[in-house]
Amino acid sequence: MAIATACLALFTAILAGATFWLSWEARNSSFRRIGVETWLALEARFDSMEMKRARKKLAKQLSPYDTTKHDQITEEVLELFESIATVYNRGLLNIELADSSFSYYANHWWEAAKPYIDQERRNKGDDDSFFSEFEKYAKKVRKYDPVIDSRALIDFLNDEKKLKTD
Repeated sequence: MAIATACLALFTAILAGATFWLSWEARNSSFRRIGVETWLALEARFDSMEMKRARKKLAKQLSPYDTTKHDQITEEVLELFESIATVYNRGLLNIELADSSFSYYANHWWEAAKPYIDQERRNKGDDDSFFSEFEKYAKKVRKYDPVIDSRALIDFLNDEKKLKTD
């Protein structure tokens, strides 16, 4: 009887361990799936015709940034990067996919929009929360584009101005 009880206890411990492992694996699988699905949705949004038009328009508005036209700047692109950054910074986006898809654009759009964002923060009483998630994300992925000089920024904005939107 003691041997049977010991075998039952061992089997129960093994079953408990397997159950714990399966629940852990299911949780991790769910996080991976959510991260990829989120990336797919954001990738589709970034590549949409609507966003290409917004990117093209913003590139024209920031080439060069003119403080007298500050209130005419459109924020759709910046808001998209704020959304990308928010889910990225909270670990809800597949990091490798996001870095390969968005880091180049995030770095360049951050540099291009920095004068506008700085002015907007000043206009809002030095409120650094304005596009703060985007800023954190751009700092994290800066390693992929450590130096963006004025020529690279001009080239980037010129490329964005040439996006096919029809």
